[in-house]
Amino acid sequence: MRPTPKFERREPVDQVDLLSVQIADASHESVIIYDADARIIHWNYASQRLYGRSNVEVRGKHPDEVFGADTIGPDWTELKTGGSWQGIAQRAGFGNVSVLAEIRLRALRDEEGKITRIVEHGLPADARIVEGHAPGIQKDWIAVWSIDTSGAAAILEHIGRIRDQGLTHLTAIGPEVVAEHLRISDMNVAAVRLFAGGASVTSLVGKSAYRYWPQKHRAKLLDLTIRVLQASESETPFVTAAVGDDVLSVWRGKPDHPHLISTSVTGSWNGPDRYWDLAASEQRYRNLINNVPLPIWQVDARVMSDVIQRLKAAGITSIESHLREEPDLVRFASEAVVVTDVNDSAMRLFRGKLRDDFLKNVTYLFSGTPEAAMRVVKAHFDGGRNYSEEMKIRTFDGDLRDVLFYVTFPQVPEKLDKTLIMMIDVTDQRRVEQQLRKIEADFAHAARVSALGELVTSIAHEVRQPLSVIVTDADTGLRWLGRDEPNVTKVKAIIARIAENAHRANEVIRRIKEMAVKTDPMRSIVDVNDLIREALLFVKSESQTHNIAINTRLVVGLPEIFGDRVQLQQVIINLLINSIHAISGNQRPNRLISIETSLGTKADVIFSVRDTGGGIPSDDIDRIFDGFFSSKPDGMGMGLAICRSIIIDHGGTITARNDGGHGAIFEVTLPLPNGLHDTPDDPDPRSMAGR
Repeated sequence: MRPTPKFERREPVDQVDLLSVQIADASHESVIIYDADARIIHWNYASQRLYGRSNVEVRGKHPDEVFGADTIGPDWTELKTGGSWQGIAQRAGFGNVSVLAEIRLRALRDEEGKITRIVEHGLPADARIVEGHAPGIQKDWIAVWSIDTSGAAAILEHIGRIRDQGLTHLTAIGPEVVAEHLRISDMNVAAVRLFAGGASVTSLVGKSAYRYWPQKHRAKLLDLTIRVLQASESETPFVTAAVGDDVLSVWRGKPDHPHLISTSVTGSWNGPDRYWDLAASEQRYRNLINNVPLPIWQVDARVMSDVIQRLKAAGITSIESHLREEPDLVRFASEAVVVTDVNDSAMRLFRGKLRDDFLKNVTYLFSGTPEAAMRVVKAHFDGGRNYSEEMKIRTFDGDLRDVLFYVTFPQVPEKLDKTLIMMIDVTDQRRVEQQLRKIEADFAHAARVSALGELVTSIAHEVRQPLSVIVTDADTGLRWLGRDEPNVTKVKAIIARIAENAHRANEVIRRIKEMAVKTDPMRSIVDVNDLIREALLFVKSESQTHNIAINTRLVVGLPEIFGDRVQLQQVIINLLINSIHAISGNQRPNRLISIETSLGTKADVIFSVRDTGGGIPSDDIDRIFDGFFSSKPDGMGMGLAICRSIIIDHGGTITARNDGGHGAIFEVTLPLPNGLHDTPDDPDPRSMAGR
């Protein structure tokens, strides 16, 4: 019962004009006139018949004195604020018999806007929701919903056409798909109080009645509702069912409103606490969700759960194959699964203003990444508890955002109507990461150019050698052609060698260009052994100048990896140059660099560079990968830092350690694509030669 508010009193109880009384008494409706304090001034003969009390008995009394303290009546606060109220009231009549009435109240005001009188008109509610549910059942309260079913009727008709067409992927659709199209037209006070948390009726109009039915009765009420909807419009069906201590009823409204139906739930006052406790529990749950600082959607996916169960019962074991045959199933899933609640963070993420804009099917959640809907359907079919991925969303104002998408599917015996979706906006983080990658790429390019500067002697030698051969062969060829009897066979061999060395020079220039030109990283399948062989060509002359031998032990048949060829080659060259500098800086007799490749035990490829340069000082070994740290007087200190950044970006690791007192070992681990882990052949004996 809502408390009766105190209005400013404007006139005594007994002061009511004769004309108003005569008009009230002439009406066939119940007419009750209240003063500004909501005390009864007069009620007419129809009120006496309806409630079983005379005008003399009730004059000067408040409604709760007349109808009982537990009455479910008008919302007086809403009446005072808005000036009117209408709905269904449940009151105690003569002998404490429950009376259900459809009532309308209007507040009359004076020139200053102050309430002077309140006039109530009422009619008995449909008797079938008060009595006749089942013989001998007497109930103390009744919750009533008036529902607009125009949308639901259209959906039922559409499903009927689909089934008639024999579309197999939709024959598994259950009647639950109509649930979200049952829209509230009106609710009585009991329904609002018990199942809508006391919200105002006006705020509930247009929302899903299904969400405001008692949870334990939703399935049965939906079944009864569909039975009424499928009856012909010429009928006025009334269906009812007793479920435990409660009685459920559904019936069609008046003939002039064929799309309006009414549903009711009746129960005893010895048990309503369970509903209030449930309403309070759900309110606490909503408050908790709303206070979570992350965007959260509560979704009712039971329709899709039923479809999946029926597909599995029909023998479908691979949802991917089924979706290829029936691609419309994903679209149906997006349209059938509906959002039942969102928190404020979700509204801010999508830049929406009205909560009702979010309470619809989930299609808008996948507008930025439509293919993600199929992956969610697959995860649901596979029976996983959770699913997550990074995807893009499109906000209501058209902006694309990067989010981490999480969905938690309920499991039996949990409430299957509460699937939770959560998103974390990572747009700014991805933008910063992109900027950092650009900065790292700029540093890497600068380091490559710097390395090329250090290798200018080696590069000049690599280019000069094939060019010298070309010049010599060209002169020889001309001499052979200048003879009286040209030796065509010799000239052909010379021309072939000229072409071979020209290609060799061109390849050297290509590699230099790849290292020098600033381009965006491009990843592809690459062979680590090939990268090492090409890197050795860059440092060959430099190692020979310092009288340093380079041995290789490359495993034949090593699986390829996925990475950027230029960046990974830069890492290898940088490690080789560091080893050359370490060895050339001391006078050790053993001047050797060894490069090895192997297959790791965790689906990864490993290559290591070992030198005899004396090792890394113990004070520096923990800092050598830090930016701007260098043990060389003229060093930038960015080479190894960039190497580490490149390897980490490829999902790998790079470490350094000392090899006793001999030198240092740098080891790089790179993951295989898709977890490939083939067993390679033994090391190629030919790769053991010093270079």
